[in-house]
Amino acid sequence: MLSSVLGVLVLGTVCLSKSLPRVDVFHQDGAVHFRMQHAPGLKNVHFNYQKTHDAKHTLPIVAKANKDADGFWRLKDDSLSLQSGDSIQFSATALGRHGKVHSPVNHWVYAPTPTLGPRRTRGAVVFRDDFNSYDTSHWDTEVSMYGGMNWEFQVYSPEKYNVYSQNGNLMLKPTLTVDDPRWNEGWLHSGVMDMTSLYGVCTQSAQYGCHREGQYGILPPVMSGKVKSKATIKYGTVEIRARIPKGDWIWPAIWMLPRSSVYGGWPRSGEIDIMETRGNAPGQCVNGVGSVSSTLHWGTSPGDNHYGQTSNTVKAGDWSNDFHTWKMDWGPDHIKTYVDDKEVLRVQPPSGGFSELGHTSNIWAGHDRMAPFDQDFYLIFNVAIGGTNGFFPDGWNYGSHDKPWSNTSPHAAQDWWEARSQWQSTWQGDKVAMEIDYVEMRSL
Repeated sequence: MLSSVLGVLVLGTVCLSKSLPRVDVFHQDGAVHFRMQHAPGLKNVHFNYQKTHDAKHTLPIVAKANKDADGFWRLKDDSLSLQSGDSIQFSATALGRHGKVHSPVNHWVYAPTPTLGPRRTRGAVVFRDDFNSYDTSHWDTEVSMYGGMNWEFQVYSPEKYNVYSQNGNLMLKPTLTVDDPRWNEGWLHSGVMDMTSLYGVCTQSAQYGCHREGQYGILPPVMSGKVKSKATIKYGTVEIRARIPKGDWIWPAIWMLPRSSVYGGWPRSGEIDIMETRGNAPGQCVNGVGSVSSTLHWGTSPGDNHYGQTSNTVKAGDWSNDFHTWKMDWGPDHIKTYVDDKEVLRVQPPSGGFSELGHTSNIWAGHDRMAPFDQDFYLIFNVAIGGTNGFFPDGWNYGSHDKPWSNTSPHAAQDWWEARSQWQSTWQGDKVAMEIDYVEMRSL
């Protein structure tokens, strides 16, 4: 089904001296939700709002937001009665490092997705994109140096050479940062990368994702692309025709996360990896582009992640040589993934759900057998580089050259960059890009 998160608006930036971080407004589960990402120095956040047609006759509601553990300020109001087409006038205020900060007054229009009722057509297409252009009304672009707690080596940018449409395909292409004439080798070690100053927005501040200085460690030596669908689905099929990239130490992924982490932080609310691989050439790395895997992440905490029980790999000559069709079939009692109709992963939890499967605490008690995989999930495409979480294990045989960094090194990105004479020749033109022909979501 289509997401009930509608009408997301972006206003302001993370530059607290001028304005506030972006504010998202959406309607979900009968309530209006306001959400704003935290930024350093931000406190005492309030949202001010009212129906637009009441603005001349009533004072706005002023309500204090709460800061959640995931780094967002949130407010929920289930008292507003809305009809399709109703508009809400809203703004935000807070105390920042430079005193009181205001956002501009903006408007959000309630436009609920039409439903087909209890007899909804099975297999209906709820979202499709053929990428004749890159449509930002369908996709959110990651703008951050945050590497998913993996300490990856890239920065995700909105640059037209990292995220773009070409010949009817979405291209997510990693490029060397120093290939941009604004930056050079010296800048990587002494310059400043501030995402808000560069692009007017930073989408994830964790792990110094918004601001870094080269004097404290090399700035990201690679720029790349990551996009997230605004459409979501719960039960049905997700199909993607794509060509995966090739090049040493490239880490592409097609995956999904929950729209709302109703069971708590990762991995309590689940993660679905439809496709992951490593860009190293076949024969050099046993798990390079000759192997692709699918995985479900779930558990009570990061240290209790039972992904090993729900992961599988299939091998071929070189998955990067051509386009392939990646598919997930998701129902109330199973998740299956395929590549070109060949099954990769099949997960069918027992009647006691994933807690019984993992012999772990039942943090999903009272919910569906598939919990945490019983919520709306959105789709993610990204091309990461390296990292220290172990996806590129130390000690593997990578061919003629050893892996140029250790996962315990405090300067892994610099070690990798300084060894570029070993891997740069494997990065050849558009072969380093993930190319997506189309994506289609169908309801169950």
